[in-house]
Amino acid sequence: MNKIFKSKFGILGLSYDTTASLGWPGARYAPGQIRNSLQWILNRVKENEIFDTEENKIVEMDKVEIKDFGDVFITRYNHKQSIDEMKNEIDKLIVQGYSPILLGGDHSVSHPGIQSLYDNTKGNIGIIHLDAHLDLVDSSYIQGNYSGSSEIRRAIEFDRINGNNIVQIGIRGYNYAEHYHYIKNNNITVFTPEQIFTRGIEDIAEKSIEIATNGTEHVYLTVDIDVLDSAFAPGSGANEPGGINTYQLFRFIKKVAPYVDVIDIVEVNPMTDYRNMTSTVASKLVFDYIVSNYHANDTAKKLLKV
Repeated sequence: MNKIFKSKFGILGLSYDTTASLGWPGARYAPGQIRNSLQWILNRVKENEIFDTEENKIVEMDKVEIKDFGDVFITRYNHKQSIDEMKNEIDKLIVQGYSPILLGGDHSVSHPGIQSLYDNTKGNIGIIHLDAHLDLVDSSYIQGNYSGSSEIRRAIEFDRINGNNIVQIGIRGYNYAEHYHYIKNNNITVFTPEQIFTRGIEDIAEKSIEIATNGTEHVYLTVDIDVLDSAFAPGSGANEPGGINTYQLFRFIKKVAPYVDVIDIVEVNPMTDYRNMTSTVASKLVFDYIVSNYHANDTAKKLLKV
C-alpha cells in the first residue's frame, strides 16, 4: 500500500460537470480559474518564504513540493468512463506519494477521489464533508447513481468507510424525510450553520476531527463551496441561503488539514461568479490547506525526531 507524504502536494483538475443536471452547469471551468487566483498567492513566495499576515509569521516553504498535474483528459457524456479516467490519474498521484488536491468540477468528482484513496491505502477512512446539501440520494432518474448528489451515499457502501466516521458540516434547508432516517440508522453526524454560529467553528472543527479519526487511518475532506452563504460564494452550482462565512471556513480548514490525506474542492462555478469572488476563496482554501497540513506534520516529525 502507498504512503502519502504531507510535504508533497499534487494539484489535479477534474474539469467535469456533466452531472450538474439540477444545478447550474459551469464548474468544469473552475480548475483553471482557481489556478489563476492561486497564482496571486504563489507569486508572493520569495526565496521559499511567505508572510502569513493572519498568523503574523513567516512561513518557510523550502521543504514543500507543490506540483500541478494539469487537468484530467475526460471523455465527456460517458459518466462511468469519466469516473474511471479521473480515478486513474488520482491513483498515479497517490502511488507517487503526493497528497492529492482535487479541483472540481461538480460534486460527482468525489466518487473517483474517495475510490482512489480507498483502493490505494489500508485501514478505515473517515470523511469530513462540507456542504449545504446531504448528498445522500441513492438513485435518481435524472442523475443516476453516481452524481454529485450521491457521493456520500456511495461512500458508505465501502467496507472500510463507516457512517460513524462521517461528519457533515453546514447542512441546511429542507430535504427528503428518508434521509433523516438514513442519517440516524448510519450514525452520521451533521452540524448545521446554526450549531456552528452557536458553538463556534473551533469546537465544531475539533469534534469533526474526533469523529473522522476515531478508529481510522485516513481522512478524506470534500468541500462543496456552497457550504458558504451565497453572499460569500455567488459562483456555486446550487446556492442555498443561510450558510457559514469565509472566516469560519478558513478557520475550519486550517484546523482539520493536518489530519487529511486527500481534499477536493467542488462546485465552484465561474459562469455564475461575480468578479472571481468564489474562485479567490477556493484558491485561498488550497494554500491554507497546504500550509496548515505541511507545517503541522513537519512540526510533529521534529518533535518525534523522525
